[in-house]
Amino acid sequence: MSHRIFARWVDDPFESPITLDARLSATHRVVGQWALFGAAGLRTPHCRPFSLDAEGCMDFGEGRVEGDRFWRTDIRSREITLGATFIITWSGGESGVYRIEKIYEPGSKTGAE
Repeated sequence: MSHRIFARWVDDPFESPITLDARLSATHRVVGQWALFGAAGLRTPHCRPFSLDAEGCMDFGEGRVEGDRFWRTDIRSREITLGATFIITWSGGESGVYRIEKIYEPGSKTGAE
């Protein structure tokens, strides 16, 4: 079953919230090595869709400025539970901690919060 993960940057919860669709195991880990899809800033005017590869590279696509196209994350190696954290490293090398705020089935009206 596919789940949608919603997370916010701990230092600035309104800057680039992240959503990611992934299949989760019974032990709350991302299942499989295939590409996953998500978006940064989904609830903002500057929504940026991305794909996430097996090595944790977030690719925002060819249309992005070269210095802003790729981010990295360790979410595939983390437990996916409410309140859990993962790290995103932005193109410039700085990083931020994101906290998972919601996990739900896409299309559902409610989710774990």
